[in-house]
This record gives sequence, C-alpha cells and structure tokens, in this order.
Amino acid sequence: MKYLIGNWKANKTIAEASAWIEQVKREMPVLSESLRVVLCPSDIHLFLFKKEWPGLTLGAQDCSPYGDGAYTGQVTARMLAPLVNYVILGHSERRRYFHEDESMVVKKAIQALDNGITPIIAVDANNFRKQLVALETNQRKESIVMYEPPEAISEQIGPIGKGKAAPLEEVRKMIERIKTEYEVSRVLYGGSVKSDNLATFLNEPMVDGVLPGSASLNAQEWVRMMRIGNEAIQNSR
Repeated sequence: MKYLIGNWKANKTIAEASAWIEQVKREMPVLSESLRVVLCPSDIHLFLFKKEWPGLTLGAQDCSPYGDGAYTGQVTARMLAPLVNYVILGHSERRRYFHEDESMVVKKAIQALDNGITPIIAVDANNFRKQLVALETNQRKESIVMYEPPEAISEQIGPIGKGKAAPLEEVRKMIERIKTEYEVSRVLYGGSVKSDNLATFLNEPMVDGVLPGSASLNAQEWVRMMRIGNEAIQNSR
C-alpha cells in the first residue's frame, strides 16, 4: 500500500472547494486498490466533501488535545471521528506558529487513537528522536509517521510551493532509520512533492507514500498525481 495524502493547509473557500471537487471527480482515474488517496482540507470543508464526494477518504489537519468540554475554538477527535480516518499531528507549521511541543502532540495522538483516527505524526531531521521517543511503542506502531526534511521546513518561510524536494537517498536513509530504530511500520515523505517528482518517491520501497501540500490545491495537478501514483503501483508489480 502506498499513500497519497493532500494537505490543503489554510486555503480555499467553500465555493472554491466545491469547484475543485467537481473538476477532480470529472477527470480522476480509476484508482488502484494499492493506492490510498486521502485529502486533508480545513475542518469547514469536511461536511462538503462528505456530501459531494462520500467515497473519498478524508483526514483532518489537527485535533484538540482535550476531550469534550469548555475549550473554546477546539475541534475534538470525537467530533472528527464520523468524518475522517486520519489526522495530521505535529506538523512543523504547528510547532513553529502555535508553539506545540512533544507533550502536546502525544496528547493529541492519544485523543485520535482513542476515537479510531489514525495519527499522521510529522517529524523532522533535527528533532525526530525526541519527537518519536515521546510516543509509546504501541502509539508509534498504530500511527503513520511523516518525515519533513530541512528543505521543506525552509520552504514554509518563503513562497509557497517554491522549495526543492530532498534528495531521494537522504530520504531513504532517514526513513529506514526511523523504521528500524523506532518500530514504525509506515513512514511518508513530505516536502515539495509534485507531479514531476512523485514517481521518484513512490518507486522507492522504503517510502510508504507522500504528503504534498500546495500541489494538492490545484485540481489538474492532483489528478496528474493520482494517475502517476497508479502508474507507479503498476510498475512495481
């Protein structure tokens, strides 16, 4: 199984999201059973996707570290559970702009797992040890890890989508290390993934999938990526 998971971040109005859905549904290929396509829009879009595209697998971009209660502005994992199968946690943007640390990510992961949602936990090259050690072994095994290279984190400071992907060999070595040293079975790569480099990462056996950001916002680009994902799956057989 390979994963293609789009992260919309803080983008698109309801009208723009609806137009994206219409175009992608019209042009998308029949997907291989070995390619898991997931989209993580903003929370306000989740009901729209459930209505207009009920067969699409959805993820959230974050969840509350708390359960239900007096936490103004929070969206809990229990609220998200009927809508999503996955949730991105610990993204470098969350750590930078909202000052999230390992203890906060662990609390969110516990909430997600307790409500049947698979966490996608982001780690980076400089801090992956403490980011992964903070999780218990069973939490790591039940989660998906997403490796963000230094190139991707630098991109977030500059113009969106203008960064360069990390070299494949660097990614392969880091993912192999994460899997062998921390008992993680599924590790994705996230960092300037686009249609022109997607096959490079999906064809690498050590990489279980990718998590593009800006590329998923463009309907035509997303359709291209699904087609390339299909081809990569077929070529690997």
